[in-house]
Amino acid sequence: MKSMFDNLAAIAGDTQNEDIKMIDIEDLHASDDNFFIVEKIEEFAATILGQGGVKDNLIVRPLESGGYEIISGHRRRAAVQYLIDKGENISHYLPCLVQEYANEDEKMLDLILMNVTARQISDPELWKAFEVLDRILKEKKDQGEYYGRVRDDLAKSLGVSSAQVGKMQNVDKNAIKPVKDAVASGDLSISTANEIAKLPEEEQKKLAKKDLTEIAPKDIKKKEQKKPVDTNINEEKSKPSSAKKKKADLMNWAASLSKEQINFLFDDSTYNKAIYGCLIAAAKEAGFAEDQIHELLNGLKAAFETTDKSKAEDLYVNFF
Repeated sequence: MKSMFDNLAAIAGDTQNEDIKMIDIEDLHASDDNFFIVEKIEEFAATILGQGGVKDNLIVRPLESGGYEIISGHRRRAAVQYLIDKGENISHYLPCLVQEYANEDEKMLDLILMNVTARQISDPELWKAFEVLDRILKEKKDQGEYYGRVRDDLAKSLGVSSAQVGKMQNVDKNAIKPVKDAVASGDLSISTANEIAKLPEEEQKKLAKKDLTEIAPKDIKKKEQKKPVDTNINEEKSKPSSAKKKKADLMNWAASLSKEQINFLFDDSTYNKAIYGCLIAAAKEAGFAEDQIHELLNGLKAAFETTDKSKAEDLYVNFF
């Protein structure tokens, strides 16, 4: 998947002069698919004017209706147009590398990757980029065109940590629509949405009725859900045997554990190593390829980080 991991900015910078076309600004059109914010145009325009014009190539593709769609360079075009409107002595022609794309997904990959590597992006921009890239990667995986690790490759492509991608995956999977919409609009940070997504749906709906812009992660308290004690053990008519008494004691001890203590037993512990080992053994028995086993392990790790243990148990029971 060349267009995914090659740095198109570097390609554009290293391109020979004969590969660059000088295109009139009137023929350069903003992409309808560009969701990145075009801002601080005046300051950027001053920089362009000071350096004598646009030095970095725009990335464009030809349009059937005529002219070119901008893939990368919306701010450069806007800054030059601002200077032209002010009557500054600046060229109306911008250096462009013309690209051809097999389909819209390939175009979106370049549009996103060129923007996320060029500057610090906001949470709404990051969320939209994640949604598009996640969809494309999963579709390519289903079609057998891609065999990478989705979470790791998303982190690499978006320039964020694997943990940050895990948060977005949790929001995407478990948050209700108003919460996702609030992230997309900038009313809610990804970190806060991640905490909300850990709550039961009814609790999320209650929070969604409030002003989400006023909610911070520390304000979200998950209700403790203690496991019920198996009372049948205590209702034995006959005197319990040593084995039954030991089991009853262990059950009572397990029921007394808090959610934090239960999570501690699983997170980064010997228990996880055993679980990972069993998963590897089962995957090998089923004939999984090595890349597929790594993908399963990454998925399990993500589930440990984002899925409540009691909810995981429910998923297992309902699956069968």
